[in-house]
Amino acid sequence: MKYQLSVLQRGASASSDVRQIGEYKSLEEAVAAAQQQVNALLAELYTAGMTAEALLEGYRAAGRTLYLFRDDEETMNAASFNHFQFAKSRSGEICAAGQ
Repeated sequence: MKYQLSVLQRGASASSDVRQIGEYKSLEEAVAAAQQQVNALLAELYTAGMTAEALLEGYRAAGRTLYLFRDDEETMNAASFNHFQFAKSRSGEICAAGQ
């Protein structure tokens, strides 16, 4: 079974764009890639002294939604990774550490 990581990018208008980021042999690899995507965006948005709430709001406002899909008979979103919950957790860690 393969796993695909895709991102839905919502635009300023009602438009949106979906693109595939990658295909992975295991769920663990796909989750790690998704976490890397979240971490990269948070690092881009973070400024010194920012609160976790402000960083998370910036993440939300960026309009990116990550999806993991299994490639089998019943293709469905793999529920083992929630990008927003991960971003929330990482926002707190990043701001507490002053990264």
